[in-house]
Amino acid sequence: MALDVTVTGTNLDANSNVKVALPTAHAQVGGVRLFSENDDGSATGSAYLKSPETSPDYRLRVGTDTVLFTDTFNATTQNTSLWAYTAATLTCTQPGGYLQFGTVQGTAATHGAFMRTFQYFPLVGTSALSVEFTGGVFTASLVSNELFLAGLGLPSAAGTAPLDGVYFKLTNAGLIGELMYNGVATQTGTLMASLPLANMSKFAIVVGEGEVEFWADDILLGEIEVPAANGQPFMTGALPVFMQKYCSGVVANTATIRVTDVTVSLMDLATVKPWSHQVAGMGQHALFGQNGHTQGKTTLWTNNTAPTAVALTNTAAAFTGLGGIVAVLPTLAANNDGKLITYQNPVPTINLTGRNLYITRVTLNGGVSVILAGGPVVYACALAVGHTATTLATAETASFATATTHAPRIMPLGMQTYPATAAVGTLGGNIDLNFDTPVCVRPGEFVDVILRNIGTVTTTGAITFAVSIGGYWE
Repeated sequence: MALDVTVTGTNLDANSNVKVALPTAHAQVGGVRLFSENDDGSATGSAYLKSPETSPDYRLRVGTDTVLFTDTFNATTQNTSLWAYTAATLTCTQPGGYLQFGTVQGTAATHGAFMRTFQYFPLVGTSALSVEFTGGVFTASLVSNELFLAGLGLPSAAGTAPLDGVYFKLTNAGLIGELMYNGVATQTGTLMASLPLANMSKFAIVVGEGEVEFWADDILLGEIEVPAANGQPFMTGALPVFMQKYCSGVVANTATIRVTDVTVSLMDLATVKPWSHQVAGMGQHALFGQNGHTQGKTTLWTNNTAPTAVALTNTAAAFTGLGGIVAVLPTLAANNDGKLITYQNPVPTINLTGRNLYITRVTLNGGVSVILAGGPVVYACALAVGHTATTLATAETASFATATTHAPRIMPLGMQTYPATAAVGTLGGNIDLNFDTPVCVRPGEFVDVILRNIGTVTTTGAITFAVSIGGYWE
């Protein structure tokens, strides 16, 4: 007998869906399709639903993101270790707290400026890339022929858009998303008619293998299906993050655009890279100066210049750097400690991000560079860490004393030996230590490689040292 039933009235909800009470007993449960709501559709008009995935062994698959890059523009200078800058008439600055495009405005076609990371970000199979910016338009809305782009891509010139990549494009007509595949563009419709002036919003591009999503303040604005003929969102396979303001024709206004921070993550893939490897990729290796630091290398190694040998003291820095090449007059009184090379982890300010410095390795090699008179020289070598003033005589304050200070913590490294009247070229031995437990230097604290001569003090001569201090910033 056929079971033909018409359900009406109180058995239906306002959308004509049948009202049901799902069973609670396991034996009675049927198949239910599970979807999660990624976005409620407030901008697109329909909820954005995705179905989770279950492994063959009945486990719900859960992705773990890997941070590839993060930076905040709180410094007042460009971080030249992380960012490349190209400009033509139109300029960028970092007044403090943000990167500003249009400090000097462009007025003609080809005028523009872009910042892009030296780091490239690859597409890895089905794992999506998330590229996030926080920023906004400040002084005025964009006018005709004025454009701002932000996403993945590599412009060929200050006033020329990339020919490959994925990015937001803001014009006087509004905000759109654009997928550029080897010079062929695929666009969303208008995502936002304009951006409110003086507001900072979080914009995100999620670049998947088959689709690209465009978000603002955690609301999905739209998406682009990757054209079937392309196979992937952009041909290059790996691109830097970039931001670009340029003119496609004559303009005359004073619009500025500001960006406060950028983050890139590889979604749903735990790469199992050690944290030190991840931050090194972001430019946070100990070799690199950080935001607000003196930019460039942290090591003391002046190109084509030999260091001048100096006598060591217990209180003042003979050489300043996080490793490098230095030279010593071995005249320090016997059993006194001398500061061979010194570095202070910079004190944080509003424009200088405070970072912990993790030291993972120290190497020390010395060789006679001027023949020694007297000797032998026997150096006990150590790492001094954590003192709050440059002198090794810094005292540890008593419990609950105002203005706490630290005495240096000392880690012996090994011995260096030089025979009496050692000739030029005599090597003192190799010290090379990897630390199972990193040594942490907090902001404002000092780290020194120190020497103590337990041999005989010389009257003349010099020893040149190559010092390497490996680690990363966090």
